[in-house]
Amino acid sequence: LEKLPYALASGGRVAILSFHSGEDRRVKKSFQHFFREGIYSEIAPDPIRPSAEECNTNPRARSAKLRWAIKA
Repeated sequence: LEKLPYALASGGRVAILSFHSGEDRRVKKSFQHFFREGIYSEIAPDPIRPSAEECNTNPRARSAKLRWAIKA
C-alpha cells in the first residue's frame, strides 16, 4: 500500500477489495494518509458493499468491502 501511489500515473485509479476488517482498516488509513498528503485527488468516502441479492447468491461476499482512489 505504501508503494502503490508511485506505481500509478497521474489520474490513475486503484480499487482494493478487502474481506477482513483489519485489511480494510489498513486500506482506509493508507488512502486517507495519501489524500491528506495530496497524492490522491479523490478517495471513496465509504466502502462499496455487496447488495443483499449478491450476499444471498454468494454468502462469502457479505464481508467484502471495495475502496477506491484516484491519483492527483
